[in-house]
Amino acid sequence: MRNVLLLLTPSNPRRLEGIALFARSRSWHLTIADHLTHSLDGWSGDGALVTLRDDAGMLSYVRRLRRQGVRIVDLSLTRPDVRLPRVAGDNAAIGRMAAAHFKSKRYKNAAWFSTDWGHQHELRYVAFAEAMGTACEKWAWALATRKSGADNWNALSRWLKAKLLKVPHPLAVFCFDDADASRVESVALDAGLSVPDDVAVLGVGDDVVICENQPVPISSVRHDIHRIGYVGAALLERLMNGGKPPAVPIRIKPRDVTERASTDALAVSSDIVRRVRDIYMGALANPPSTTQLAERLGVSRTTLDRAFAGDIGLSPPKMLMRLRLDEAKRLMSSTDLTFAEISDRLGYCNAAYFTNIFRDSEGVTPREWRKRQQPR
Repeated sequence: MRNVLLLLTPSNPRRLEGIALFARSRSWHLTIADHLTHSLDGWSGDGALVTLRDDAGMLSYVRRLRRQGVRIVDLSLTRPDVRLPRVAGDNAAIGRMAAAHFKSKRYKNAAWFSTDWGHQHELRYVAFAEAMGTACEKWAWALATRKSGADNWNALSRWLKAKLLKVPHPLAVFCFDDADASRVESVALDAGLSVPDDVAVLGVGDDVVICENQPVPISSVRHDIHRIGYVGAALLERLMNGGKPPAVPIRIKPRDVTERASTDALAVSSDIVRRVRDIYMGALANPPSTTQLAERLGVSRTTLDRAFAGDIGLSPPKMLMRLRLDEAKRLMSSTDLTFAEISDRLGYCNAAYFTNIFRDSEGVTPREWRKRQQPR
């Protein structure tokens, strides 16, 4: 029986589940700790899974274990300067996925927010900014205060509020994690801004405790933490069996984006387009024609078409299709409605037609898409 230490901060349940799934198949004995304690001073075993931090005590302890012949795998990228075998999230892929989500909503103004700043933050920010293909604000509180993790909520709120009010809207804000996303939403609402119409907010981690307990539920990139734990444990087993460590970190790609209300809107700045969107959202099953929309708003068809072309680059029917698909995703992820019920609720003639439209747009069938949303 292998004796394995888990020294993981924070102690994420999904990461532990992934590790436990592998550990059971190999009959490991696990010692679990989320921080260094005196009780670990005399620990001895075969291997350790750690999340190395900027902490002198932890670094010293890991080096001591290594001198004792304990095989170690790091499940983070916080300290790339320390040579260890690693399995971690693909931060660049996370940044690109966030950008793709916002670009699908036609956002042109973008910003990054994080409380702290380190190697992983930089990887996500750079990939996001490059993929957005537009000027992207970088709001990192740790850089602004010149002190990592400066813990002053009032000062941070004043600073972030000034940033949010100064930039053009609608604005897409990508945050390092869900906790940072909740901070952005709180400050934006306190500043009198609408989420998502003025400020759309996207986190990382899909922590339902955080994401679904906000005034506006938060959308989040589904970081595949379960797989990181499982693959990390498998690598540790290989090392304990005498295998060679990989030359570069093993990076696990994110799964997808769980969309909630905080990004559930197309980026709209034109009052005409915003009013059309609101009309459509109230009548997805039986929407008015483009001519009826123009008459209802008191504008000409030409004015209506120009407003759409200049603001979001979509015609009114294309916007309607996008809104219907977004609502279909929301219903598939948050309800048990059948595909026939969803297609009827959204005004499609039948479930087969809905399936064809969805597959043409998303590259997968509604059934495949819903299956991907289920937790592992």
